[in-house]
Amino acid sequence: MSEQAADSGSIEARMAEAWRLQTGGETEAAMALYRAVLEAAGMAGHAGAQLGLGQCHMERGEAEQALHHLRLARELAPQSGAIAHLVDSLSGTTTERAPDDYLRWVFDGHAASFDRHLAALKYRGPWMIQALAKRAWQPDGRRTILDLGCGTGLNGPLFRPYARGIDGIDIAPAMLQQAAKRQYNGRPAYDRLAEMEIHTFLEQVPARVYDAMLSTDVFIYIGRLERFFAQAARVLSPGGEVLATIERGSPEEPVRLMPSGRYRQSDAYIAGLAAQHGFSIADTLEAPLRVEQGREEPGRAYRLVLGA
Repeated sequence: MSEQAADSGSIEARMAEAWRLQTGGETEAAMALYRAVLEAAGMAGHAGAQLGLGQCHMERGEAEQALHHLRLARELAPQSGAIAHLVDSLSGTTTERAPDDYLRWVFDGHAASFDRHLAALKYRGPWMIQALAKRAWQPDGRRTILDLGCGTGLNGPLFRPYARGIDGIDIAPAMLQQAAKRQYNGRPAYDRLAEMEIHTFLEQVPARVYDAMLSTDVFIYIGRLERFFAQAARVLSPGGEVLATIERGSPEEPVRLMPSGRYRQSDAYIAGLAAQHGFSIADTLEAPLRVEQGREEPGRAYRLVLGA
């Protein structure tokens, strides 16, 4: 084996271990390995190590240091939408939506430990929309349900009692592998799972196919929701419903990309789009979506009814 190949192998092994440490919450140890990779890479640099350091600084709430490393990563990998999105999020630039490669990178990289991570954050999204469903629905197994951005499938067992069928879609294949394992009363929680971007999927679906759509921690990565609402109004049956969560933004800003890499929408923005596309707001529930860096993230769940 050549010295160059050995060095490459060493760098790859260090990067893999640094990512394992980072996703396991061992930020200091991960940063030490990322710095070792940069030292080994020399003048050529290493976009992945700069990205890892940027993420670690983000997790520590050190925005200035994070932005420094992310900009260096962008110089080394200008084709990466994921890196560009993080730079935008920290520099105050609000874009239309998160790039596909960012979503795959974030969610595939955390798929195996995702449920534990959400539990540590006291994540409440699925249970917020389930609470809205319990107020209005009977567990009669009659609805055809589409779970948008289904992830590891947390919504599946919660909504199976209401469903004749549940389809799940997600852009991240490793997340879908976890969703496929999800059970309800000894049977798969989902009838069908598809790997696809949400808008692309909806635009291929015939009209009036679903009775309800679930959207937990999805709007926070879409950003601008005009395209979604137009397709939801077409795909849902008359009286169909959208159960969705948002991170609540400022009344002065309809949509804002936050330093977290997630979008916040205002209540007025959601209400305006709902009315424009024939939805009424049947019910809402306000609660923190998660606890991050000791702070509660303000959230709201909506039950939107088409044509009511």
